[in-house]
Amino acid sequence: MKKIIVIVLSIITALTCFPAFGAESEDELMSSETLDIVSHINDYDENEARTRFAQGGEGYMCLAENGASGFSVVYPHGASDTVISAAAELSGYLNDIIGANGAFAVIPESAFTGGAFISLGHTALSSGVDTSQIRDDGYLIRVDEDQIFILTLDDENIYNGVYGFLEDQLGCMFVREDFDYVPDFPTVYLEQAVAVSNPDFAWRKVFQYEVAQNGWYRKLKNNGAVAQDIEKNAGWGTWCHSSFTFVDPQEYQTTHPEYFSYNADGEPAQLCLTNPEVYPIIEEKMAQLMAAEPDKKYWDFSLNDNYDYCKCENCAEVLEKTGSMMGTMLPVINALAQRFPDKIISTLAYFYNETVPKGMMCEDNVNIVLCPINTGQLYSYKYGASEKAFKTKELVESWSGVCQSLMIWDYVIDFQNLLMPYPNFDVQKDNHEFYMQNNVKAVFHQGSREKNDEMARLRSYVLSKQLWDNDTDVSALIAKYLNVTYGRAAVYVADYMDIMNRELKYGAEDLDLYDSVASHSGDYLSKKNNDKYLELINNAITAVNGDERITRYLEEIKINILYAVMNEGNLLYSRKQDAFSQFITLMQTHDIEQPHEVGVTMQEYISTEYPQVLRNTAHKITACVAAPVAAAGIAAAVALIVKKTKRKKKKDAPAK
Repeated sequence: MKKIIVIVLSIITALTCFPAFGAESEDELMSSETLDIVSHINDYDENEARTRFAQGGEGYMCLAENGASGFSVVYPHGASDTVISAAAELSGYLNDIIGANGAFAVIPESAFTGGAFISLGHTALSSGVDTSQIRDDGYLIRVDEDQIFILTLDDENIYNGVYGFLEDQLGCMFVREDFDYVPDFPTVYLEQAVAVSNPDFAWRKVFQYEVAQNGWYRKLKNNGAVAQDIEKNAGWGTWCHSSFTFVDPQEYQTTHPEYFSYNADGEPAQLCLTNPEVYPIIEEKMAQLMAAEPDKKYWDFSLNDNYDYCKCENCAEVLEKTGSMMGTMLPVINALAQRFPDKIISTLAYFYNETVPKGMMCEDNVNIVLCPINTGQLYSYKYGASEKAFKTKELVESWSGVCQSLMIWDYVIDFQNLLMPYPNFDVQKDNHEFYMQNNVKAVFHQGSREKNDEMARLRSYVLSKQLWDNDTDVSALIAKYLNVTYGRAAVYVADYMDIMNRELKYGAEDLDLYDSVASHSGDYLSKKNNDKYLELINNAITAVNGDERITRYLEEIKINILYAVMNEGNLLYSRKQDAFSQFITLMQTHDIEQPHEVGVTMQEYISTEYPQVLRNTAHKITACVAAPVAAAGIAAAVALIVKKTKRKKKKDAPAK
């Protein structure tokens, strides 16, 4: 029996110790940087900053002293609700910073009688300010002796200037949809200077549930997002997978079945774009939609979300000639662009449409949305050092050669395991730089529509900051974020992120969009690493000494680590069961809707899916125990047969 136990333990040990997989050589470039958050964790100290802000001198102006200020916030005559609410927002934050109540009065310029002021938007006071360096929805901050000007080209973008002023000049950080970091600076001196901040990408959106909540998208300067609904996209009339919006099967299939291709079930799947009768219908519908929403700039016409493209004789001929089914789509897009020259006509380069068709160019007002779904998040596209990254690099460069305006639809989470730790923070800087070199004007980072996914707020914050200014020092930015969000626990979270990132980068083959925990059991999600992560997060929770807000934030990270332990590629039943028990306890106070992009709810995962994982683990352990016993039984039976055979042969042998 002891031998059997030893054999079982050996099998289990072997299953928990998968070999590490790494890049072919350390010289292969994944990204130009590796996170080093810990070294920056003490860069920011609010007490030191308070002392620094209280020191004036030549070239500085006094905004507030000992909690008092004589400045008024002045907005233009006839200002929109957006500008008036932005003025009130600015006043509220400034009062919080200096610890005052009622300072920074908000008044229209028609009621302003003089004194120190903050001019918000295009007031008569700002008429002499040069705005020629502002681009897109960028902003200008000008600080004079007793005057501050905050300007954007269009006053409807003034929130960018307000939040930019609070962050750039006063050290605020809008780190979550439910928490702002507002420093305590009773006395504030600001350097007299002019600063212009323009975005690196004209249109920006991080598709994540939290971004659309409580106006956070404005603080993140996500000009592609709208309030409360992450599915809507600012400036767009139609968005994606829209072809049936223009040619509705319910209206046309019965009389014109030839307008469509069909799936295996006989349902309409795509349009036949080489049918000459289809384009006039598309154009007429586009004109109707534009007339209903004349303020919308972008209009999409694109394939549906399936592979059932038209295989009729004409479409097959175009595919053969151009090497891409985009060869049937791009003529339609170009025709629409010519018909509506004041709009941007957009389509998806996705699935079978992702390749540039031979011999074709895009009209100047065509926008190609490239969606590299078959890629990973470990190797940057800039270097293309993996097969997937190289393919994406080629796609971006080839589309850049035929199109003046590209948009990247980038996928930045693990869709199969929304709670699995997914350390992809240091690859985006190189990707963004590569985009800027290749006519990319817009970026849509797709996270998740579900609540409270892994590192949702931090990822959204960092990506948003990079979309505005890609020169951002990512490690330093994350360090300050952790500092103001987690307080005394920040160093533990920094260590957690650095270790994970390092173990991924120098141990894994890639970081795919549909990875499993088990696939990384030999690198950053090994049992050894997960134990270290648990130790760090438990120490972090202890360090905050019962602070309810920070404890809740830290528990969000602990949920991710427990999920990793629960799904390790080993047969440690008790370990998984204990992690699951802790997971269930945390689920009672944390609102998480789904563990996967599609499929079961979190309640179903807890009640059905994961208990089945535990049962399967138990069955495998039983099989491991039974296998040596069965093998021993078979061996004994064989030995007995051999022994009996020998006896029989001896008995039947002739006497000598």
